[in-house]
Amino acid sequence: MSKFNRTQKRIFFILLAIATVTFILLIFPNAVASDDLAMVRVFEPDEAAQLPYTLNMLAPAESLVQSIKNFILYQYYFYGFPFFGFSAVSILPLKLLGGLGNTAQVMLVLRQVVSVLPMLIALLLLVYMQDEFRTYRSIVMFAFLLSVPAVLSNFFWWHVDSLVFLMIVLVIFFLKKDDLRFGKHFLIAAALTGCATATKLIGLYFFLAIATLLLIGFLQKKMPFKHLLKSGLLFIAVMVLAYLVSNPFLISYWARQEYQMIFTKQMGLLSEGYGVIYQKGLSQAWPLMHQYYGEWYFILAALGAAVWGALKGPNKLLHTVILTWAIPLSISVIWFTHFKYQYWLPVALPLFSCLVMLLPEKIDFKSPRELNWKANLSKLAALLLVLQFALNLGSNIPAYQARLTRAQDNPEIAFYNQAVNALGDLAEEPLKVYFDYRIYVPEKEGWILETSYDLLSYNYMQENDYDVLFLLQQRIADYLDPSASGIDTQQFANSQAFYADADTGRLQGYRLVFRNETGLVFVKEALAP
Repeated sequence: MSKFNRTQKRIFFILLAIATVTFILLIFPNAVASDDLAMVRVFEPDEAAQLPYTLNMLAPAESLVQSIKNFILYQYYFYGFPFFGFSAVSILPLKLLGGLGNTAQVMLVLRQVVSVLPMLIALLLLVYMQDEFRTYRSIVMFAFLLSVPAVLSNFFWWHVDSLVFLMIVLVIFFLKKDDLRFGKHFLIAAALTGCATATKLIGLYFFLAIATLLLIGFLQKKMPFKHLLKSGLLFIAVMVLAYLVSNPFLISYWARQEYQMIFTKQMGLLSEGYGVIYQKGLSQAWPLMHQYYGEWYFILAALGAAVWGALKGPNKLLHTVILTWAIPLSISVIWFTHFKYQYWLPVALPLFSCLVMLLPEKIDFKSPRELNWKANLSKLAALLLVLQFALNLGSNIPAYQARLTRAQDNPEIAFYNQAVNALGDLAEEPLKVYFDYRIYVPEKEGWILETSYDLLSYNYMQENDYDVLFLLQQRIADYLDPSASGIDTQQFANSQAFYADADTGRLQGYRLVFRNETGLVFVKEALAP
């Protein structure tokens, strides 16, 4: 701040005011529909899966050593320690105030601190790198990036992506700051790359950017080849060291074994699918890209701006890093994994920020007699931004309103009371209950509740011997879809046989006691009224 001139300070405070208003506005939707873990599970199963492990990190322990073990060995290694550690620290004040039992309060803090705050900081950094808060363009671009539907959706849940995105932007920031000197800022970028890799493996996709910078350094004779090679190896060494330090649970043999098992499973799920084969490729990814990121011509314009900036722009190094970072990750999330909107966030937002340089530094309302190609390009860029901004608002306003009222008249929540009424007196007995995770089933005295993210089968039911089943109609329809193909053909056939019987209301060993458009309730025949 001390190096900012008066204009930069004024623009910074305007941006800070916009960020503050955004943070406050998000409190309202992020505070609702999270009364208990069951309600969280209805709307965001990922949040519900993560929450018990995060709370356990802060659980009371017999000794300081055990407290440290609880904190480090959190037992849910789908995402790295930086995410879970930061999440646990963010709700530590609630623990000190005795507020961890208030699920709605816990979820609000997690969403605001772990998802909203890092994203706001990352977007401010992106804008700073592009315009340095020098002109109105910083305000325009910050407001536009906030309007991207993917950003709003990511604000609405507690997940790893905002924190990882901040790390990615910091890597880009320090690589830019290094300016091909391959000094301390280069190594700071290496450490942050290791942290990003430890959190979600995403840091690995910087390989092309780092190789390109080293190549440019060699071609521009920034230093001898031997020194460049040493810098590259040192980058890898610092990255690996940061990766290990960022995941302290790796000191445990059992944690390493579990981490390796989860890593292998997760890679299989991302590349193949969750029980069924997910289609990949641009044609499959495009509907979500269009919904969350905008029109094809706008995305192409942003890509073109990055390419032009890397070749001819005033900030070639920044746009080169953004472009070489974007290419491998885009290829991976579009053609090698099942596309989800949050996977492309670290690519799309830096690309979109490149459009800022096509805007004129000063707004001139006077029409020149002759327009050159730069003036035409600036007008086109401004038109695209305004058009896409309007489309974004048209999507975001209803999404915000829907989020505020998502628990009102929700069929998955209403289904629980209807199901309990259908069970009658049996509902007051001790029961072992299976429920599909999108159905609202709160804790009930005497009930043992279990759910599964995997496909169901008769073998699964026999092994667990459930008394009552709450099945979601949509899940049955999804797995009986003729276009669905299983990863394991035999296992999928067994699951489809189970779901086909459920759909007809004739599950072996169970009796259907209630059904509506939301779900079905089956009771073990020996217990059925």
